[in-house]
Amino acid sequence: MVKRVSRSRWGRVCLLALTLTLAAALLAGLEVGEGRQAKAQSPQIVMSGTAIGGKPGQGPLSKAVFNHQKHEAAVSNCDSCHHTGSQEACSTCHTSQGSPDGGNVQLSQAMHSATSKFSCVGCHFQATKKANCAGCHQGIAPGPKDASCATCHKDPKAPAAQPAKLAQPDTVDIGSISKKYMPVSFNHSAHVDYLKAAAKGDLAKAFHSEAGTLCQGCHHNTPADMVPPKCGTCHGKANSADEPKRPGLMAAYHIQCIQCHKAMGVEPVAATDCKGCHAPKK
Repeated sequence: MVKRVSRSRWGRVCLLALTLTLAAALLAGLEVGEGRQAKAQSPQIVMSGTAIGGKPGQGPLSKAVFNHQKHEAAVSNCDSCHHTGSQEACSTCHTSQGSPDGGNVQLSQAMHSATSKFSCVGCHFQATKKANCAGCHQGIAPGPKDASCATCHKDPKAPAAQPAKLAQPDTVDIGSISKKYMPVSFNHSAHVDYLKAAAKGDLAKAFHSEAGTLCQGCHHNTPADMVPPKCGTCHGKANSADEPKRPGLMAAYHIQCIQCHKAMGVEPVAATDCKGCHAPKK
């Protein structure tokens, strides 16, 4: 006599079989994922390609040494950089001369494009939009700067450069254009300390190794190793014949202060509230 299996019991058997099948598939997927992740965990990678030339008289720059493990911790998954889903070297598709496999994008362009979120420079530029960076970087054009090339293209065996210490004032009295109001006492040291505290991450420390780099957020056209001149040296009269698009001194001060506070999420003084910063003359 053949015993009938109840529907409820048969349902439990089917559910168990389905569960075991899904578990096996999940384990197989994890093994593939772990294998893919393990492949991506080389501690450091020396970028392929030819070392690029530096400025005249400086000789070629070293190949970039890419710290893969540090960058893994900063992204959500491998596809953040390996945008095709393949983990082959970038130079496989992006050759030095350009290849159809890489959309004819040369290797140097793939690494240094300021507009691509997959490139080194483009990814770093996206990071500057964060509140603790945006105050300085909102006025700086995207793209690699000559001074920052050696941050990546450096000899890993070379001793670290010791940053020079630049003298800085505690306060600066800004009164060169005051007529109705008293000079503004700008707490310079407090602003510098705030920026130092904001630049504590690995990326910020790598690109702000020189003592004067943070200064360039405000003193934007002064080399990092030079004591900056007064703002009025460049920002004289508005709409000058030499630089018609360069703001005058009053506009430069207000753009710098208000826009920086706004970008960093610090409540700025209203543009119409002059007394918020300027005490009236008696």
